[in-house]
Amino acid sequence: MLLIAEPIAACFDDLIATLGKKPHIVYMSPQGRPMNQTVIRELSQYENLCILCGHYEGVDERVLEAYVDEEVSLGDFVMTGGEIPALCLTDAVGRMQPGVLAAEECFEEESHYDGLLEYPQYSRPQVWRGCSVPDVLMTGHHANIKKWRHQQSLLRTAQKRPDLLQKRSFSKEDQKFLEQQSLMEQSQN
Repeated sequence: MLLIAEPIAACFDDLIATLGKKPHIVYMSPQGRPMNQTVIRELSQYENLCILCGHYEGVDERVLEAYVDEEVSLGDFVMTGGEIPALCLTDAVGRMQPGVLAAEECFEEESHYDGLLEYPQYSRPQVWRGCSVPDVLMTGHHANIKKWRHQQSLLRTAQKRPDLLQKRSFSKEDQKFLEQQSLMEQSQN
């Protein structure tokens, strides 16, 4: 089953006429570049973004060649259609738009924004079932808290997604911290 060209082309032509210019058109496809925070940041900069979803076998290639600016993939797997990947893309791009979140810090401190996973988060009470919130978070010392969060992001990324660290350059302080943590882990084994 393949979506035919003319209805899609007519839709795009009408959209272009309505906008007075062509939007940036993304086709959700397992052949596209993998969706990540860098892709999301890039796509969030477009004034008009249009997402095309195929279903089953996809869309007539001639439409892709005539209208689509790029293909984006949710990952290295295949789904029955592009609707769910399009929802993921819409949500990720939408939350980066001004006014959607309370402040830019809301998405700048999230996982992947700077290539690291997010640091651990804690709520109240301070002690829950015998487990305490780390002391540094209770001090109110913003510089120490910021340093702790960054170090925890480095550790969490090293433990859960070391592949992300291979793409990153480190400050001397970050390198020293990671080396110390690695030595500590080795001595515990």
